[in-house]
Amino acid sequence: MSNNLVYNIQQVMKKFLFSYFCFCFCFFTFFASGFVDSQDGFLYLTIARRMYYDKTFEMPVESFPEENIHMSTMKAKDGKIYSPTGLGYSLSLLPAVLLEDVFLRLSDTEPISAFPLRNDWPVLLFASMTNSFWAALLVVTFYLFLRELSVEHKPAIFLSFILTVATNLFVYAKHSFAHMMFTSVLFLTFLCIKKSSKSKHVYFMLLAGFAYSIVVISYNPTYLFPIPAIGIYYLFTHKINFSLFKVKELLNNLFFALVGALPIITLYAWFNSIRFGDAISTGYGTSGIEIPQFPPIYVIIEGFWGLLVSPGKSIFLFSPILLIIILFWFHLKKKIYPELLAGLALFFVYLWYIGTLLGGVDFLLWHGDSSWGPRYMLPTLPLLLLLVGYIFTKLTKRQKILVFFPLLLFGLYVNLLGILLPYQIRFAGLQTNVHLNGREFNMHEYGNEIPRYSPIFKQSKTLFQRLGKLDQLFDHGTYNLRLVDGFDYPFDIGWSVWRGMQPSSVFLFNSKKDQGPRKLSLKLKNHQIDPVSTKSATLKFIINGQEVKNGQNFLIPTEQEKEFNFDLSEYKLLEKNNEMLIHLSFESTAAAYLKGKQVLFLQSLSFDDIHQNIRTIDYPYVSEVSKNLFDAEYTFWGKIQTNPWEIWHMHSGVYEQTFDLWWLRPFHYWDYPKNFFISLFILDFSAIIYFGYRTLCYKH
Repeated sequence: MSNNLVYNIQQVMKKFLFSYFCFCFCFFTFFASGFVDSQDGFLYLTIARRMYYDKTFEMPVESFPEENIHMSTMKAKDGKIYSPTGLGYSLSLLPAVLLEDVFLRLSDTEPISAFPLRNDWPVLLFASMTNSFWAALLVVTFYLFLRELSVEHKPAIFLSFILTVATNLFVYAKHSFAHMMFTSVLFLTFLCIKKSSKSKHVYFMLLAGFAYSIVVISYNPTYLFPIPAIGIYYLFTHKINFSLFKVKELLNNLFFALVGALPIITLYAWFNSIRFGDAISTGYGTSGIEIPQFPPIYVIIEGFWGLLVSPGKSIFLFSPILLIIILFWFHLKKKIYPELLAGLALFFVYLWYIGTLLGGVDFLLWHGDSSWGPRYMLPTLPLLLLLVGYIFTKLTKRQKILVFFPLLLFGLYVNLLGILLPYQIRFAGLQTNVHLNGREFNMHEYGNEIPRYSPIFKQSKTLFQRLGKLDQLFDHGTYNLRLVDGFDYPFDIGWSVWRGMQPSSVFLFNSKKDQGPRKLSLKLKNHQIDPVSTKSATLKFIINGQEVKNGQNFLIPTEQEKEFNFDLSEYKLLEKNNEMLIHLSFESTAAAYLKGKQVLFLQSLSFDDIHQNIRTIDYPYVSEVSKNLFDAEYTFWGKIQTNPWEIWHMHSGVYEQTFDLWWLRPFHYWDYPKNFFISLFILDFSAIIYFGYRTLCYKH
């Protein structure tokens, strides 16, 4: 083969890989949350922000009543508070912080120091897209690995992509855990070792060492778990027979791997020294992962059961395509033995350590909650999926139709449940703790082990219920009714929906020339929660800045309902954004409202005697960027109510009750800049089509 031909093939390959990477990145970005959905994610992002703005690794010093938001922290010898997290994932979040800084500078806004309890949407939006990068790297690595196993170009594209999105890997391309970074770079380490065995070039061992050093800094001391599998893989790919020549080759490769790892490992040692005064201390203990004593038998049985066959965390339930290995193991030939042995070694090391993990006396941690699927087992998936991809090329058409594709579709459905809906709601309604024979079980234990409480079953019910009420979630009616501030979340009472009201509540509506609305009706109830609280509710109504004074008695005694009717023809209505402001107080109380004792509910709202949908969720995010850049004004949230915990809980409620996609957020937070989000959506969707087309056009 001529040098020119080799060069042309290499150039085409580089262009293909770039297009494929961009397609995957944009595809996974499309499903990003727009929020940071885990405590771990907030910790890593907090460190990234502190590095960027304050040039320190110390956690913020702000402390808040009741409890502080930073829960996984420890005090170091210097008296400062640090988090026992890896450096790598924080570094990967720096682009999100940089983009946040762009918005802060444009809006002339100071960075929030009390992060994450106080936070703004730009940094959360871009941080939620970080794992899209690592997932795209994993898919491209997967493709290259399949090609190394002599799988043809088009099947390699199909398998590398579809086996990722039909397994638990898809979910962690979205959720803000460090596992995707850890997993993708670990997989790249194995690929570099594979290529080293074929090319005999030390360059790939340098890359392998560098890749594994990123594994080391990305998450926590579980980077020790893959070492046996890496050793086995090297020995079998390089066919070490311990002759003098092979030993020299081994030492040479080991040397270059260490050289490749040295820069990042040195950086990590410096990072740990600053935090805990010890280069090898990570906050999890100076010796990293301790070798546990042999656990009680029940711990082994419960852990193995939970990770393998439980209805809540089984690896085969969240990645069902792995059953292909069990069903068609006889298709595995000698050629793939290195991947088979390394994959099994990695799987059983993780199964043992995670399955027997104890957080205390009789406190099992195998489930890894909160998460969707067995997140601690995620690093084992890529090597196992390589075996699945190889077996696929040996299956008959009938076997693919009857077994492979049904498992693939079921896996896609299971993981879409964890993508479309917030995974935190999967145990909604369950009792936090139950007792059996003197033993306390938390919801993560019994919820994952009892089929009726399986997250897949419960999340499916929630998804179908939300899809059935999808029109009500977004339907603002003829007059574009929006309950924009001071209303609680929709309270479903079965036959209707009520909305709790805060001291100041605002709804907006449009009007149509010569078509109304002419009459506005509100039905309210003063509901008594605490029997000793018997305060009447006093109301004041203001329409477009004009207080309503028409002789009506705006007072509702305890446990009574009242309907108020307003003749809108008496007011100058605008074509858009007419405002009804309702001020609420309770008789003989200094407080504006009696939280936990009484609540005023909006039971129904009608225009011209036609009931309107009040189930929509239209809240302010309370954004300093939006306030300064887009002149957002607030009435209750962000003005009367400024307690960061109350605003945090408001955000949590919106997050739990909506679909978990970043491009839907502006439909629920009216102070999100819609034009920016629309532009970003169009850019992302167009890039998916463009790079998808480019990817399929390349021939190799």
